[in-house]
Amino acid sequence: MVTLQHIAPIFPTADMDAMRVHYEALGFRVHVHGGGYGTASRDGVRIHFRHVPDLARGAERGAAYIGVDDAEGLHTEWLAAGVGETSDLFDPGFGVWEAAHTDRDGNLVRFGSPTTGRP
Repeated sequence: MVTLQHIAPIFPTADMDAMRVHYEALGFRVHVHGGGYGTASRDGVRIHFRHVPDLARGAERGAAYIGVDDAEGLHTEWLAAGVGETSDLFDPGFGVWEAAHTDRDGNLVRFGSPTTGRP
């Protein structure tokens, strides 16, 4: 049987340059390719972006969940970056401590780590 190796969501963005600045502030390495396509990577996690110049309110947005080793640490980092909106940390009741980040295009990145070992 073939082994799946990774997955990368594809998010729409109205402005490739603004997307680059946003995700670089979050610690990603961003490459804007020709033809309205871009990629952001950090620690083996990849998000792809496609340029949608007329991205309208209410249009479909992307979403992804990233498992991390320290949700509290990433939360602190992303709040300090001062881009987008990062929610408060919360325990949804099934063993993770998580938060959500929304970028300027309305794409959602949720992240969390196990609650095991938390005070």
